[in-house]
Amino acid sequence: MAPFSAWLPAHSNQDFDLVVKLVGRSASGVIDEFATIAQALSLHGCQVMVQTGRLNCGSRHLVLRLRIASRPFYSMGHGCDVVVYLDQDFPEFWRFGLQPGSVLVWEPPERLSLHRRLPDGIIAYPVPLRELTAQYSQDTWGKGFVAMGVLAQLLGFSKEARRICLKSLSASRLFDSGYQFASRSLVKHDIYSLPLAAHGDAHIVLSPENAVKLGFAASHCEPGTGCGGELERSPTQWIARHLAMADKMVSLLHSQQFPDVQAYRGPQGKVFALFRGDDAAILSSLNGGVDPKILVAADAVDVLRLLVAGHRLIEMNRADVVGVVVEEALTARLESVGVGALAEAMSGGKIDAADGFDGAEEDGSATMRAEREGEEDAEVGFIAWGATQGVVRDALTLCRNLGMHVAALYPKQIMPLPVAQLESFAASVQRVVVVESGQTRRHADRIEGACSFRPAVVVPDKGTALTAMDLFMREDLGVTHDNRSKGVQDESV
Repeated sequence: MAPFSAWLPAHSNQDFDLVVKLVGRSASGVIDEFATIAQALSLHGCQVMVQTGRLNCGSRHLVLRLRIASRPFYSMGHGCDVVVYLDQDFPEFWRFGLQPGSVLVWEPPERLSLHRRLPDGIIAYPVPLRELTAQYSQDTWGKGFVAMGVLAQLLGFSKEARRICLKSLSASRLFDSGYQFASRSLVKHDIYSLPLAAHGDAHIVLSPENAVKLGFAASHCEPGTGCGGELERSPTQWIARHLAMADKMVSLLHSQQFPDVQAYRGPQGKVFALFRGDDAAILSSLNGGVDPKILVAADAVDVLRLLVAGHRLIEMNRADVVGVVVEEALTARLESVGVGALAEAMSGGKIDAADGFDGAEEDGSATMRAEREGEEDAEVGFIAWGATQGVVRDALTLCRNLGMHVAALYPKQIMPLPVAQLESFAASVQRVVVVESGQTRRHADRIEGACSFRPAVVVPDKGTALTAMDLFMREDLGVTHDNRSKGVQDESV
């Protein structure tokens, strides 16, 4: 959702923050090539995050969720500003999170029942998607490219952004037909427009698979070779070279016992990247190492950073085997990443600082130091692992902007559990809340089994993902409890 000020008259210095949903069976074609569109959007100086999945409540609708913002953010956001609807039936608008001022790009049904109408305040742009698609293709999947061309024109793609799409998309003529239709036939009534093209830090679009490959390749770059400098001078060339290196050194493993788990193994067989999987599957993939360390990535850059850290742990004899877990939420995501942030992750500079190695021995081995954010003696302290950390980061921004005293701890390591760090954080806040990514108490149970405090637990509703607004709107999270005196029942958003 855009900021609350988004419905006020636009100003040149106003933050741009837009959530777009591309919905329908025909979205599958454009989803496969959305990295090109995300790269084009990044030319406007925007951060871009893309997630694919299904709509809430078990809907059959395929959905591509896109967040574009002119400021840093860490999660997919909440609500919806623009829906691009590709199917022929009349949509169930309550599924989309539309609100007054939201935009709908669609092809209205030929026979629209009198008792069915658009929600009040929705700005609709009717587009003959089937007719425009039929000019160049007989396949319905082409409607997604047409619709994205329409959206590109409405948002004000720069010439360079449009050129990238026309050059790289396989269905560039369909994209252009949508763009040309919007140029000549649609009158813009909404306030959403991309910022002017910026000339700041270059951005690249990373998939989780490529983040894994780059992490393994970067771990084998020798110090002093100028590899980081090459990345900042020529990021496209650097990425191509390192992906080629990774293809020669990384093995992709599958298990009949755990068919949903993908394991990427490095050449020495001691560092793994693990897509999905429960604890049993993860430990099985690590081949029963006697001193395994399991780290959980928060985003694409974190995948690369933790793989570099994992190789350092092996080199320093601080681990027998290291696994970096990439949760399911990240496996269906694309992210635009600043080249500077990627270079920092590759060099390990940030690891040695806030996210670095803890010099103290804990449970017989050094641990990854957890990052702490927020006020000392906060009323509420959140603990989150993996992709949920991004949701908590955005929630803290909302809370602190309104004067709430909140804090968060972002551990990287899940095994062995960093007990001393968790205990220290719990002692510094009035109430501890563990934020889970799924409906199980996976992390909370670990904490309760090893720590002296008893946290409250927040889990998402079935079939949904937590958002920053879910945490922000929890009226009871500010209530003070002595979290060491008694247990707190699970709390579901």
